[in-house]
Amino acid sequence: MMKRTFFTAALVAAVLQFAPAQAAGPYDGNWSGAIDATGGHCLGGTLTMQITDSAITGVIGLSAGAVPIKGSVAADGSVNAAYNNPSTGGSSTLTGKISGGDFTGVLDSKFPALSITCVRNASAKRS
Repeated sequence: MMKRTFFTAALVAAVLQFAPAQAAGPYDGNWSGAIDATGGHCLGGTLTMQITDSAITGVIGLSAGAVPIKGSVAADGSVNAAYNNPSTGGSSTLTGKISGGDFTGVLDSKFPALSITCVRNASAKRS
């Protein structure tokens, strides 16, 4: 009985060693790109995103500093991410679409204390 239990445990361990890993989501990976300037107070910057399954984390880098973003990507590649800065009242929404290895979208930022709204094009590629 002891030999059979040991053999079964060894067989299970061997099979699990070669079992396929959980498949990555179709958009998983590291993405990097740019935020286009539109003039005036609406400066350009950088965009980095890490996508795991449908979860997005990343950073928007602007001349005033870097802000973290969080969001999600839908099965069809639609992206919706955002950040809020309670200390300044500023907020941004990043929306767009992933197609193949390219993201194109819009960063819509609002700064109520300054009465400024910026709508800028955003793009990124999977690295």
